[in-house]
Amino acid sequence: MGRKSRKKQSSSEGGAGFAVLIVLWLIIKLIWVIVGALVLVGSFFLVRAIVRESRRRRALYAMQCAEIAARADQQHNWVMQGDDRGTYGEQGARLMREIRAGGEARLPTTRR
Repeated sequence: MGRKSRKKQSSSEGGAGFAVLIVLWLIIKLIWVIVGALVLVGSFFLVRAIVRESRRRRALYAMQCAEIAARADQQHNWVMQGDDRGTYGEQGARLMREIRAGGEARLPTTRR
């Protein structure tokens, strides 16, 4: 019985070795096809990441433009109402009121 089990092991190992040789032969023969497929897959994910980043930046830019437009509309309304904030901004308007009132002209402090 010991000899039969040894023969079965050697024949199964020989079959596995043959399969490994076939796989290696296919890899060697098809290496450029495999490399090309990997490049295509990598390119797909790279382009997808670039498109997502571009969309994110466009959305951020649109939001910034909307904020600027809203601020400009607010300042325009202030100018149309005769409010100094539309011309000088909020801190500048306070300073101009003090100057016109004859008070001491202080420069506004910036907070950090």
